[in-house]
Amino acid sequence: MSRTRRIGTFIAAFVALGLPQAQAQAQDTSDCIDGAVTLPLLGGRGDSPILPATLDGKEIALYFSSAFDALYVGDMEGFETEDTHKTLTITTNRAHTRTRPVIRAGHLRLGSLDLQTPDMIRLDDYPIQHIGSRPLIGTIGSTFFDRLTLLLDMPHGVFALIHFRQDPVCSKAPSDFIGAGAQVMSLSGNDSIMAKIEGRDHEMTLDSDVPVTTLPAQWLSGSERNDTNPTIALYGALRTRLFRTTLSSFRIGDITLDGMSAYAQQDLGVGLLGVDFFQSHMVLFDYPNRKVYLLSARSQITRAGTGLHFDRIREGQTHVSERP
Repeated sequence: MSRTRRIGTFIAAFVALGLPQAQAQAQDTSDCIDGAVTLPLLGGRGDSPILPATLDGKEIALYFSSAFDALYVGDMEGFETEDTHKTLTITTNRAHTRTRPVIRAGHLRLGSLDLQTPDMIRLDDYPIQHIGSRPLIGTIGSTFFDRLTLLLDMPHGVFALIHFRQDPVCSKAPSDFIGAGAQVMSLSGNDSIMAKIEGRDHEMTLDSDVPVTTLPAQWLSGSERNDTNPTIALYGALRTRLFRTTLSSFRIGDITLDGMSAYAQQDLGVGLLGVDFFQSHMVLFDYPNRKVYLLSARSQITRAGTGLHFDRIREGQTHVSERP
């Protein structure tokens, strides 16, 4: 969903909880950190990043994807909600627009991070999900964290928000933090980067919710698509066909992903770099400096996932039919 507006950043304080063990290699980085919050990623292999949170003291969970610009929620049954009498026009995949109501539903916290009572864009056609006893009420996007550096480390099951000092002596702190060998890329206003696919430059949104990297079908020739067994992607009530493809040439900077399996989608205006990429890469979003660092890493997650994603994919579907 595209960036439709800026929501205020509700950053009141940071509590130093210690850094992920994988980052201990940077000896002097801690001198440049004013504060940090770390959270474990819930879920298992193949699941989207899921963050533990509380809403008015009740334990909940939220998906995270930088492809979402705000806080989107689905069915809020069991929660008291307030109608703000506001609506917003949202855009899905840069192809479909619709108007949705804005609600509020209480005091939201991510660990020690107080997000106060934020606006939520309600999507009624998204059923509530659960992870354990926690209701998965929706997905939170990058707008809440645009003054911070965000670590999404799916290989080690860690999510961290870091406030680096913005002075010259700390200018290299983010790169020192993630470590040697990381690919640094410019980050667009839509949390997108440039990739070279089949020899051509294309824009890819970093979307840790989509299960499999997905490309606009018009980027590929007919010979590169397998149209015989389409899959159905579900964006609430919106259904769209996906087709399997294999990318003979796929580069992100110096990262080579040749031979990667992906989906092709007709009604898609930008490429989506999905969970299949994130589960083997540590990703550091340096929002104050509009950069992103990508570092290959072997996954340490052994628990099986259960296919948890805000937007869903159904394998084995061969047609789309309208409801009567």
